[in-house]
Amino acid sequence: MVHALVEVWRTLAPGGVLLDIRPYLPFGPLELVEGPQARVLGRLDEVEVDIDSAAADEAIAEVTRRGLFGLDRVDSFYSSAYWGSVGDLREYLRDWEDHARMPRSLAGEAGKSLRHAGPKARLRLRTYVVVNRLHRTFPKAKPRGPR
Repeated sequence: MVHALVEVWRTLAPGGVLLDIRPYLPFGPLELVEGPQARVLGRLDEVEVDIDSAAADEAIAEVTRRGLFGLDRVDSFYSSAYWGSVGDLREYLRDWEDHARMPRSLAGEAGKSLRHAGPKARLRLRTYVVVNRLHRTFPKAKPRGPR
């Protein structure tokens, strides 16, 4: 990841900005949302440590230590995604299979809850998202690739 950030630095114009936007696990609980009401159905089975996020944090720390980027700001927000069926949620979770899985019992509860709810009911998962704003700086020494 450090090598990729060095390449980003190399291609950015002076004063250029890099936005590092990424989700942090774990997901919030799976909820059934119907109008203004939300009911927690349960939690996904998730890995305890997200190695990808830790590696990305280390890479950002390394390029700032090297003086390639200055960290201007760190922000965060919650992002919510909605599905009208358990099948659609499972399809979404295929991209996260190394990090999170939906237990059968939770899938059953979600399907049952959707069937008994009104037609506008949806399943919701919230994700915590971190945004780092970095600017290109000019290190004293020539930038190096990964160590």
